[in-house]
Amino acid sequence: MPHQGAGLTKSESALNYETALLECASGSRSAVGEIYAREKAQLRAIAHRIVRDKSRAEDVIHDAFAQILRYANNFDPARGSARGWIYAIVRNAALKAQDGARRELTLEDDALNAICEREQTVPNPASRIADSITLRAMLDQLEPKRRASVLLAIIDGRTHEEIAECLRVPVGTVKAWIRRELVAMRRKLE
Repeated sequence: MPHQGAGLTKSESALNYETALLECASGSRSAVGEIYAREKAQLRAIAHRIVRDKSRAEDVIHDAFAQILRYANNFDPARGSARGWIYAIVRNAALKAQDGARRELTLEDDALNAICEREQTVPNPASRIADSITLRAMLDQLEPKRRASVLLAIIDGRTHEEIAECLRVPVGTVKAWIRRELVAMRRKLE
């Protein structure tokens, strides 16, 4: 078997994925660029096979490489190869995107227009100011992580898992916080 990299130019030599991930962990964007340049075709094929849409596959690859750069310091060579870790991130990002696509609802133009008209017809917008002030005051009284969990769920539309990851707390805690705070706010507004 020939020596790794024998007869190849520097750009064609074998990429040491483990070293590249260590460089990514230290913030090297060029290392993630090398990984991308080497693996983009295969990774796109994996993403496309799962999401079955070229544009969404591109989004998956973008999200996956952002995760690779962000979480490279979590790579543990004792648990598997660096290349396998990269492929697992792309696969999981594609599965997550596919799951998100299943939750999307497509609306016909008539249904969408009806929703927009309903939202625009507030008889007296000034009558909602008191509710807005009350709601803001209730949110301001919440502990920061609880307030963040409610806002991430309601405003950003994030899943419980995404919120748990963002706030670094268990998923069950996030679910409990959101439920308790919404129930409490509903009672205060009634």
